[in-house]
Amino acid sequence: MTRSVPPTKKPSAHRFARTGSFTLPCSPEVALPFFTPDGERAWVPDWTPTFHSGATDEAGAVWTTDAGDVPVTWVTVIRDDDHVRYARLSGNGTAGYVDVRCELTKDGTRVHVGYDLTATSDPAGAALEQFADGFDDMLSRWRDLTRGVLE
Repeated sequence: MTRSVPPTKKPSAHRFARTGSFTLPCSPEVALPFFTPDGERAWVPDWTPTFHSGATDEAGAVWTTDAGDVPVTWVTVIRDDDHVRYARLSGNGTAGYVDVRCELTKDGTRVHVGYDLTATSDPAGAALEQFADGFDDMLSRWRDLTRGVLE
């Protein structure tokens, strides 16, 4: 006897994949550490990662943050001299990765930032849409805050 299984209802798909970049007046060796868990303490207000794996700045490091009262679990997936990638799972129902690459230019370092996030529910989709709307402003803040630390 064959039993029919009703299809499961899936939430609407919400995915945000975007890249942007900005220039910092320093070498990639100076720039990339700004985008590590400990390095972000220098320029991100209230950034306080809690490390759970014993590792802090290498592939396999696992840590959590509570930015804006939303818990986020992070895992370092790639950590090279000019590239870092983090997987992230947020308490607001979004998951994906953040990618930062630093490229030497005649003016310093071009910092390339990529986000690829997916909402795991319809309500999380609204949070993701807000994030997408503010992406360019976020990168401008990153540029201004990191340049401020360099000065």
